[in-house]
Amino acid sequence: MKKRLLSLLCVLVLTVSVIPAASALEGEAARAADTLSTLGLIDSTYNLDAPATRAQAAVLLVHLAGAEQAAAADNWLAGFRDVPASIAQEVNYAARQGWITGVTATAFRPDAALTANAWSAFLLRMLGYSDKAGDFTIADAAGFAQRIGLFPIAYTGTLTQGTCLRWRRMPCPSPTGTAAPQ
Repeated sequence: MKKRLLSLLCVLVLTVSVIPAASALEGEAARAADTLSTLGLIDSTYNLDAPATRAQAAVLLVHLAGAEQAAAADNWLAGFRDVPASIAQEVNYAARQGWITGVTATAFRPDAALTANAWSAFLLRMLGYSDKAGDFTIADAAGFAQRIGLFPIAYTGTLTQGTCLRWRRMPCPSPTGTAAPQ
C-alpha cells in the first residue's frame, strides 16, 4: 500500500511540475517573438498558434539571407499569378535564387499552410543543398535536415508561427508581409 501511495504521489508531483514548465515555455516563446519583432524579422502582430504560411517562409528566407535590398532591386518575375504585391519582391527573389518553388508554374499559394518538409526544403536550398541533384527529397526534407544537424529532430506536419519559438530549435517562418487571403 505504501508503494502505491508513494507512486501516486510521485506521479502527482511530476504532473504538477509540468504545468509551470509549459507556461514558462509559452513565456519564453513570447519573449523570443518580441525579440524577433524588435529586430524587424517578424511584425508585431504575430500569433504563435496560427499556421505558418508559404508567403511568410519566402519573406523570412530573404530576411535570413540579408537580401532585402537585393530583392527590392531585382525586377525578375517568377510568373506566380497569386502572389500579392506586398510580398512579390521577396517571393520573386527567393524563386530566382532557387530557394522556393511554386506548386505549379503559375501558382505559389502564398496563404497555404507551411509543412515541415516544405520549410526544410526551402532552408536546405538556401544553404546550397539541391533536391534536383539528389541531395535530399522533398518527402524527407525535414528528416534530412535533422540528419545533417540543421534541426535536433525531424519535424513533421504543418508548422505554426510559434513552432520553433516554443522549442527554440529551428528558424521559424513568421516574418512581416503576411498576405491577405485572395
